[in-house]
Amino acid sequence: MNKKASNKSLIVLLVIIAIYSVLCLSMHQFGRLTGDTMLYVSIAQKYLTGDFHNAINGYWGPLLAWLLVPFLYAGISDILAIKLLNLVFGILTFTGIWILSFRFEMSRLVRNIVLIASLPVILKFSLIQPMDFLLVSILIFYLGIVFKTDYCNKVVSGLSCGFLGSLAYLTKAYAYPFFIVHFFLINVFHYLANSSKEIRKKVLKNTIAGFVLFFLISGIWMMTISNKYGYFTFSTMRSTNFNAPGPEVKGGGLEFGVPVFTEGFYEPPNETAFVIWEDPSYLRGNPWSAWQSRAHFIHFIKLTLKNVAEGLKIFESFSSFSLIIIVVYILLVIGRSPKELFSKIDVLNPLFTLVLFSGGYVLFHFEPRYVWLSNVLLLLMGGHLLSMLFRQSFFKSNARKNLLLAFFLVSFIFAPLRFIIQTGNYSMDQEIYDLSIELKQYNVKGNFASNRHADGHDPWHKTFRLAYWLNSRYYGQRGENFSDSELLKELKKYNIDYYFIWGESHEVPQLLSHYTEVTGGEIPGLKIFYLEKRN
Repeated sequence: MNKKASNKSLIVLLVIIAIYSVLCLSMHQFGRLTGDTMLYVSIAQKYLTGDFHNAINGYWGPLLAWLLVPFLYAGISDILAIKLLNLVFGILTFTGIWILSFRFEMSRLVRNIVLIASLPVILKFSLIQPMDFLLVSILIFYLGIVFKTDYCNKVVSGLSCGFLGSLAYLTKAYAYPFFIVHFFLINVFHYLANSSKEIRKKVLKNTIAGFVLFFLISGIWMMTISNKYGYFTFSTMRSTNFNAPGPEVKGGGLEFGVPVFTEGFYEPPNETAFVIWEDPSYLRGNPWSAWQSRAHFIHFIKLTLKNVAEGLKIFESFSSFSLIIIVVYILLVIGRSPKELFSKIDVLNPLFTLVLFSGGYVLFHFEPRYVWLSNVLLLLMGGHLLSMLFRQSFFKSNARKNLLLAFFLVSFIFAPLRFIIQTGNYSMDQEIYDLSIELKQYNVKGNFASNRHADGHDPWHKTFRLAYWLNSRYYGQRGENFSDSELLKELKKYNIDYYFIWGESHEVPQLLSHYTEVTGGEIPGLKIFYLEKRN
């Protein structure tokens, strides 16, 4: 690392962190407390009250909940706690990107542009889901260690990788298989890149040390959740996320295959949970396998191809240069002899990481937040390619160089800036918080259920957020093709106090005409029927 260059880029880093800190603490007060975040807060409160059996969760990683506990214990509100954690995650991520940038050959100017471009990207991360944000910050530090050319010189590097890998797993279960495959193969690359027996011994030592610590820490959590659910597992997420887009599913996206949106009401998994999604391990569902039948295998192939196409669209949404960057990197490694290939592991490592990390989601479902790490890698890989281009005689002209830098910068910041502006104009989380304040005047509290929309699941998402703010429990939305008599039976079975009708009034079932609508029609697009009081 060039000390002079690192000192100058450090100043840029500190300025960016300062700007991010101000924006993070001042923007979108309620937008960061997303639906999934509410679930983590609920789990954290169980740890705080000593309800460890229900706090242990095979679907949601425990680390974010653990990080919330000290804030809640100190009496800090859930909104401020998430905001402060996002501040910390952002500072860590910027620092990690700065460290990781020195594993890529790039000029000081390009490194500064990469850091500047990362500001709106990371600010966008902070507005979506904190568990994915935390995962990115951890994995960036892991890559910063394992990508070092002298990684094998100290056994502490292997131990650090194992520790960070276990933290990544405790954040999100996807990191468990990713780390095992990635750490093993990256060490293989280091091994093959060095012909010295002494260095190869060090690589083996780091590999063993890293895996021992990783399996020791992650194994404790695996045994904990396996004991709770009665079978050996590292996560119950597969049973939901892989089964969801099964052969019988109509429509697109993960939600169309999740049974909570079609099968009717679900009781929350424990007495202090406010919605079944706090632990989807208990969802009803139809397990399937690609090997079950010829039709299932064809469905799996179609799903995989669809997800590949979706993944490429997501990469393109990160930057219009994304696919060009990937193609150029492939060209840089393709056709090389093994000796040449492993002598360029600074090119091979990020390409392999991007493909492996993103490729795992091809098996079930893609969302942009799932592959945020790839967004960061593409930014750094693009910076490396720019530095390579600028060594060519064509780019000796500062005008040409600056023009390309401007295009590169705009391509990476346009989408996140647009998202940040749109989120400022409208956020479901902000809307539902405001609505919850209004509903408190009607004393709406208890067991909730709602109607469903055939073309989306807004009633589900909105009502479960309301249940959180109103200290109530949400049992879900009306089952697909439920008759009125079936609906009434479900309402009585689960002792539903309030039934929410979102949308047009003509969707109100006839059976509700006997009950009181508590808002008196004062809230556009919403009717709430109190089922304990007949007209």
